[in-house]
Amino acid sequence: MRASKECPFCPGNEEMTPKAVAVYRDDGVFVDGETRIRGWWARCIPNMYPAMVPDPDAPTPEWMAMPARGGHEVIIESPDHESSPAIFDDEKIIRMIRVYADRYRYHTDRGSSYVSIFKNWGREAGASLSHTHTQLIALPMIPPLLMREVSAISSMPSCPYCNIAEREASSERLIFREGVWICIAPFYSQTPYEMWILPCKHISSILEMSDSMRLELGRSMKKALQRLSVLLNDPPYNYMIFQMSSNYHLNIRIQPAISKIAGFEKNTGIYINPVSPEQAASELRSVL
Repeated sequence: MRASKECPFCPGNEEMTPKAVAVYRDDGVFVDGETRIRGWWARCIPNMYPAMVPDPDAPTPEWMAMPARGGHEVIIESPDHESSPAIFDDEKIIRMIRVYADRYRYHTDRGSSYVSIFKNWGREAGASLSHTHTQLIALPMIPPLLMREVSAISSMPSCPYCNIAEREASSERLIFREGVWICIAPFYSQTPYEMWILPCKHISSILEMSDSMRLELGRSMKKALQRLSVLLNDPPYNYMIFQMSSNYHLNIRIQPAISKIAGFEKNTGIYINPVSPEQAASELRSVL
């Protein structure tokens, strides 16, 4: 296992971070006390610069606003300074999915309306540290983007994501299939080489997955990130887990940060993508 003396996420440097709210070891899950817990394989800590906090200051009285009440955590998925989900073995990838599910359950059980789980890989994608980690932000509201989706889904006779999974499972935009999961280059990709991973079985959140589904999802994420790394030389990327407690269809979106969102996209919400999803899927299929 590789470690860095300067990296706050590496083993031996636990005092460089806030006290962990969950420390995963082979003998159980613990919380840091006065002495920091060692020998971990995953560690969840409060973000030092949180977007949401349990006890926020009151918003300005000049405008109508909600207090930024919630939580903001960093999930350190591995003690290895040079590892990443693209090279995790089955045990490590299952553990990562388990931690995601545990922290998602923790915050939803405490009343959070939406729990955003996302990974920034590479400085261009927003990562300030190179040691692999995921962020979780628990919100007191459902984001407007998701509200629009839920409203559209509720007005339809059947789940549109189920329809997408069924149609794309045999389209030229399919990259691979892993058990009940498919990985596609979506027809409406916002970025070059964007990938979606979604289950052909309708589930709303990560909590509804069986052990076998977790393993298949982990392998799907690993395969997708491996293909991206080989094809584009380990590019910066973001992945985001879209999920709700009910009335939704879980999906994971991987967006390489290799193009700029400029004035036109910001002005219109319309994205110019120079790489067609069919071309992206063909190239991503060819590398492994």
